[in-house]
Amino acid sequence: MTLAGAVTGLKFDWVDGVAGTQVHDRVLPPDSLDSDISKGNIGSWRAHMNALRTVVEQNLSTALILEDDIDWDIRLKHQLQNFSLATRHYLHHTSSPSTQPPKFNTLSLPSLRSPPLSPPHPYGRGWDVLWLGHCGTSFPSPIPPSSSSSSSPSSSALRVSLPNDHTVPSHANLRPHPFALPDAELISSYPPHTRVIHAPGLNTTCTQSYAVSHAGARKLLYKFGTESFTKGWDLMLGEWCAGVYSHGQGRGAEADGKKGRREAEGEEARCITVQPPLFAQHYGRGGASDITAPGGGYIDRGREMTPYVRLSVRLNMGRLVRGDGEGELEDQWPD
Repeated sequence: MTLAGAVTGLKFDWVDGVAGTQVHDRVLPPDSLDSDISKGNIGSWRAHMNALRTVVEQNLSTALILEDDIDWDIRLKHQLQNFSLATRHYLHHTSSPSTQPPKFNTLSLPSLRSPPLSPPHPYGRGWDVLWLGHCGTSFPSPIPPSSSSSSSPSSSALRVSLPNDHTVPSHANLRPHPFALPDAELISSYPPHTRVIHAPGLNTTCTQSYAVSHAGARKLLYKFGTESFTKGWDLMLGEWCAGVYSHGQGRGAEADGKKGRREAEGEEARCITVQPPLFAQHYGRGGASDITAPGGGYIDRGREMTPYVRLSVRLNMGRLVRGDGEGELEDQWPD
């Protein structure tokens, strides 16, 4: 992964993985003691909490957290420029009920005037999590107009589309992780080669890559480092982003009494994700990554592959080291 970063202009700081057997029960949030949590999930939780703690300790304004078996397109920096424009529009239009367009409205990026850019905030202000790499997500469910949460940022159904993005595979190659929801709505609702930015739906899975703001890291570290740990980290993050904890639903959320309501109001999440993701898990020959066991579904066990990523850094490593140009690289998902 260090070499992959070097050939694409990225530099990483490493956070050690943690074996679940090394984590003592006394450091777990209290509700975890009544939950059947695997040692693997405990180790993963501890490592992600350590990463969030580093963000808080070092007073970092933002940080991008990556798992070490991921892959990305060599055009990542260009992709992130477009993503930053989309997130700024999204945050602008969801900053208050008066600026929110009708629910399920899609804004197309080329038709929008760029919002003002604040140099320290290229992705906009006020976000907690930018979920850039996942196994699958869904568009948010509609919120009834009578619901008290209908104007909350996390419940916005606004979408910002990036059409004619030829770093996106064709519809035939948008096959999701076997444990995730299908990409049917993305395929049925948008033309080929379209990327869509939106709030994560409830079933977003896998934390292959996500950015946190300083405020977001503090919220997550408090909620899941001290209060609640009942399942895999990615599942808890997905529920948090979808508003389960802030709206007093699910295990670990206090829904009754004034204290519970105050806590819920104080931890409203502002998360943004993207379909297809910008980062994806890389599978070596045989269908396995260096973290997970062999997958299923779309995975071709006879070759290395990365879903969603066309000009894969890992698959083109030799060419990139030689200095080959973009036109000489292998497109693993050609039209």
